[in-house]
Amino acid sequence: MQTFDQSFYNNYGFYLIKEGFLMRKFVLLLLILLITVSSSVFPVFLKAVTIGPGPVPITRAKNLEIAAERLREKGIDVEIDVTFSREKFTEYRKVFALRYKTGQVEDIHSEDSGIIPEYAENGQIIPLDDLISRDLLKDFYPVALQCMTWKGKLYALPIELVVYNIFYRKDVLRKMGYTDEEIEKMLPVNAHGVSLYELIDLAKRAKEMGLVEWGFLHRPSPGGYFHMITAMFGGEFVDEKTGKLIIDTDALLKNFKFHRYLVENGLLPKDMTSWSWKTIHKYIVEGKTLFWIGGHTGQWREWQMVPYHETLGKLSEEYLWENMGIMAFPGPTSFVVAHGYTIVSKTKHKELAAKVLEEAVAPDLLAKHCITTFRGPARKSVLGDPEFQKEKYLVLVSKIIEVARPFPSHPEFSKYNSLIYDAISGIETGKLTPEEALEFVIKRAKAEIKDVIVK
Repeated sequence: MQTFDQSFYNNYGFYLIKEGFLMRKFVLLLLILLITVSSSVFPVFLKAVTIGPGPVPITRAKNLEIAAERLREKGIDVEIDVTFSREKFTEYRKVFALRYKTGQVEDIHSEDSGIIPEYAENGQIIPLDDLISRDLLKDFYPVALQCMTWKGKLYALPIELVVYNIFYRKDVLRKMGYTDEEIEKMLPVNAHGVSLYELIDLAKRAKEMGLVEWGFLHRPSPGGYFHMITAMFGGEFVDEKTGKLIIDTDALLKNFKFHRYLVENGLLPKDMTSWSWKTIHKYIVEGKTLFWIGGHTGQWREWQMVPYHETLGKLSEEYLWENMGIMAFPGPTSFVVAHGYTIVSKTKHKELAAKVLEEAVAPDLLAKHCITTFRGPARKSVLGDPEFQKEKYLVLVSKIIEVARPFPSHPEFSKYNSLIYDAISGIETGKLTPEEALEFVIKRAKAEIKDVIVK
């Protein structure tokens, strides 16, 4: 090993230090050059996972791919690998949890609004408020953004809306003596000026005249319908500041008494919660009920695709326009569930992922998506798309969106959802009084849901 004495350092030390400095500077400049060149030559790769379920909503994936193409045309070199899942949500969410835990998780993940609070609380997705253009957000329907907001922060960019509504039989109302003009005025699509009691009165008269078997039918399983009745009576569900679940006892008791009244007056089957979906749809399309209050706007397309009608089979759109009408729930209190894109918290490219999201919600892409899936638009400018304007029914749905509310979101709302369903099932079958059902819900909620507020 070579050694150096003081004289050597005195003669050559400064030179070596200078040379070392120059070498380090050269290496640093070379690294910067390589990074610059590589970033311009090699694109950034993002991963995304979207869900159907089933094949119809494939545009949830396609629109992300188109978004990346449009960014490349603007000089932003990004590639995206999109996986489209046809699994049910339960399995889809299990797989996401596993990928997140192992670190092999995507950058962009599509989800329904109901799971957003849970993912936000777990830190699995990030707020988008500082990543998405404020001008862009102004074009979204307020209810669409509210669906994706938890504790004041936006966690997903909505791309579609499932809109809960009421369907009614226009042909039955005509037999009761109403003209089409009177029906439209009496039951406007936005439900302004309509009360629940008016619907009950119409159902009673239709039943008394022998025009229908039932005045109302609702869904046979847990879902948004049961909570819309609570909302119609002024009920609250989640405290905005604390995020705690609320049991609004006054509104909930009125909800329970409403269902008991319908059963006792022969307007609703007492075994409604045991009916099959096929039987329910058959009764609706064959005009055996005046009001279908347990569905959503997308069923208009379903009745054209599935042969529920005993003699007509699949219904034509002309038949539906002639015989069926659509409106918001009185209040209006129609709920909306949104589906949208989230950015996963483990991504290393959140700004770029946000740019992809902004491109993926372009009005023309969302218009095609709505037409394909028959879901409501999340952005107001979609209504200006020429192809969307041809969809008369979807344009009508947008009028309900204007007055709709977000479906209540809470990390444990599914538990509350099941409790309400069990309570109403007990009321309709005569096993519980409304008061007993309320006590059942309160007791179980306190035991199963953390920090629930009873008011």
